[in-house]
Amino acid sequence: MNTAIVIARNTISEAMRKKILNAFLMVGFAMLVLTFAFQQFAPRQELTLVKGMGLGIISMAALLITVILSINLIPTEIERRTIYTILSKPVRRHEFLLGKYFGAASTIFVNVGLMGIAFVFAIILKQRGLDVGALNMLKGVWMIYCQMALLSAVAIFFSTFLSPLVNFFLTFSLFIIGNLSSFTMDLAKNTQNVLAKGFFTIVHYVVPNFGNFNYTNPLVQVNVQVKSEAALLTQNTIYAVVYATVLLILSILVFDRREV
Repeated sequence: MNTAIVIARNTISEAMRKKILNAFLMVGFAMLVLTFAFQQFAPRQELTLVKGMGLGIISMAALLITVILSINLIPTEIERRTIYTILSKPVRRHEFLLGKYFGAASTIFVNVGLMGIAFVFAIILKQRGLDVGALNMLKGVWMIYCQMALLSAVAIFFSTFLSPLVNFFLTFSLFIIGNLSSFTMDLAKNTQNVLAKGFFTIVHYVVPNFGNFNYTNPLVQVNVQVKSEAALLTQNTIYAVVYATVLLILSILVFDRREV
């Protein structure tokens, strides 16, 4: 496990030096600043708009950071041939892969966390005071992180046997389909075609339900109530951990059989 931790540290160090990731982080901060441009609305409407847009901006910037970072982790090592040096040492393949994932997950955590802190600070400035509503936004930021940690596991799984370009489009596609999980379930229930019903049912249960992590409405709209917020957040966190674990196990099985 110590080996995986060392690889994770190196992955974080390399990722933080990538200018493109820093660019997305800066864009995220800049867009948060732009949320102050809606001063033509009533104060309450303006604050609602800022909260909703802020979470949306963090989600979009985190999505780009996660996909671009995760799809290149293993192919880059193969392209540079550094993977041969690493695996020639007493490093097991599962330690290498787990180290890469934990490095990616930590990098995403830092980026999303920084944007989340900036977001909460912007709300405090906007409403000229700290209250529970501002701190509650961190729950939405945490759900975004769980969503991206799961998406990173998806991208790393595909990177064990697909090229980065194919991986990019497939990961994005699954993210979109996963956000439409309730729609695919409705299609499975309402269609009369047996093949179509089977297809949409499989898609619904196999593709991770990324829509579970969209927690903007309960935080922004006062009329949207959640029966048990703690249970929902805990359930979604466990869902992300379990699904990511399954994907990492599959990734290790595929990577162990791959010739590199």
